[in-house]
Amino acid sequence: MMVRKVEERLEEVRKRRETLEKELKGLPSGHVESKLVNGRTYYYLRYWEEGKLKSKYLGKDAKEHLAMLEKTNSMRREISVLREEEKRLEKVLERILDALGVEESK
Repeated sequence: MMVRKVEERLEEVRKRRETLEKELKGLPSGHVESKLVNGRTYYYLRYWEEGKLKSKYLGKDAKEHLAMLEKTNSMRREISVLREEEKRLEKVLERILDALGVEESK
């Protein structure tokens, strides 16, 4: 019974992590920088690509991009937490199966 619960939770965590990782591929990474030129503020997306720091002009209003980047960062934090939980659950499942003398099937 306990093994089944741990296996189910492990599967839930894996599915959630995989879903987030797929969704994350479509979202921007990097950070927003602003430049003040002649009293006007201009926003740029700064990110790393092929070992070089790149900039992309966003315009005079970056609220939408800031919200997307916050979502991206939030998803990355959740993925990190899910990976840690996944490792813990794998160890717990391994210990339970070892204690029961059962071979783990992957």
